[in-house]
Amino acid sequence: MRKLLLISICISFSLFCQKKSTGPNDRNQVISTEDLLPKDDELSGWTKSGEHWNASSNGDLTTYINGEAVIYTNRGFVEASKQEYQGVILGDTESVEVRIFDQGTKVNAKSVYDEIVREMSNPISWDGAGEEARKERFSLSQRIVFYQDKYFVALSVSTGLDEALVLLEQFANNISSEIK
Repeated sequence: MRKLLLISICISFSLFCQKKSTGPNDRNQVISTEDLLPKDDELSGWTKSGEHWNASSNGDLTTYINGEAVIYTNRGFVEASKQEYQGVILGDTESVEVRIFDQGTKVNAKSVYDEIVREMSNPISWDGAGEEARKERFSLSQRIVFYQDKYFVALSVSTGLDEALVLLEQFANNISSEIK
């Protein structure tokens, strides 16, 4: 009888101590890179289109991004997703590319970020998303990269318009808010 009572108390205590998941921002819940991709019209008028992939192994990642994969696979790669979005900027149809990499740890994500930033031409610091972020602007393209927690995120657009950079910032902020 005492044994049964003790088992019952232990089970009750363990159930009491268990933390219930509160949603995608719960630190104990696994969030896939797919879950972090913006949904259709999350940014008004921008919907998924074009290329999409999800890689959950080094081989998959190499298939999708070839030699570029080494930067990620040498730094704890777990999973990655890419999605293109289409919308209109100042009357022209444009595409935004979003890539999200789960690097397993914050240290690995920061290491990827540092390596990518080293390769950028004139990176501009930006405090808008993640733990650290940089923008890169050219006349015909722009990109934002940042890391947050165990994720490295890269966003790009093929136009140099100021409005396109504002849009990339909105995409970055939306993704960053899902990671927190």
